[in-house]
Amino acid sequence: MMGKTHYYIIHIALKRHFHKCSSRADLRYDELMFAALRMDYLKTKWAIWFKSLDADKDNKITPEDMQISAKKFEEIRKLIGDKGSVDGAEFDNTKWWNDYIFRKGPGVSMTKDEFVESLAEAYQKDKAAFRQEMERCFGDIAKFVTENMDRPIQEQEFAFGFKVFGQEDAGQVAKAFQLFTAAYGQPTVQQIVDAWVQFITDDDQSKQDMIKEAFGN
Repeated sequence: MMGKTHYYIIHIALKRHFHKCSSRADLRYDELMFAALRMDYLKTKWAIWFKSLDADKDNKITPEDMQISAKKFEEIRKLIGDKGSVDGAEFDNTKWWNDYIFRKGPGVSMTKDEFVESLAEAYQKDKAAFRQEMERCFGDIAKFVTENMDRPIQEQEFAFGFKVFGQEDAGQVAKAFQLFTAAYGQPTVQQIVDAWVQFITDDDQSKQDMIKEAFGN
């Protein structure tokens, strides 16, 4: 969660803007404040996503991170074996990174701020299109694990799947599995994809966000 100081900064900035624009009948301070806080909540979550993509922890996402990801996919493919999708071996890791991660162009490195702001731009331009893009993004990864999106998965497969998503901390993954089993019993691949889509696209802080709850600290 954001601290009181952060909320105060937003409050002051919007208050100044509101006074400048007070002549506009349709502009209300509370709406501006609410919108700013919702965007800030999303940016907090996008920063968490960036951290999981930055495999070598150099505060940039680069082609080197993509290569680390490719090796990880190959390791997991071998571990999954016959449980995986028949299409898993054909997953195009480079295409996935270029389509969804390198948002300035294929293979173009990005800092955290650049990555977060590029997501903000896409989100603000067309929220529905942004959500559809993220559904494809996480759906493409899930198909690497299994082609049956409604199949319940075991805890080991769950851990493999989250490793694919860039989350490798065993304690955090175990916490995530507990949250999913509490909500769904034995979770399906589709439910995991839906949770990731919610994490990236949903700005409503009143909803439980299992990905943020598990990996946000």
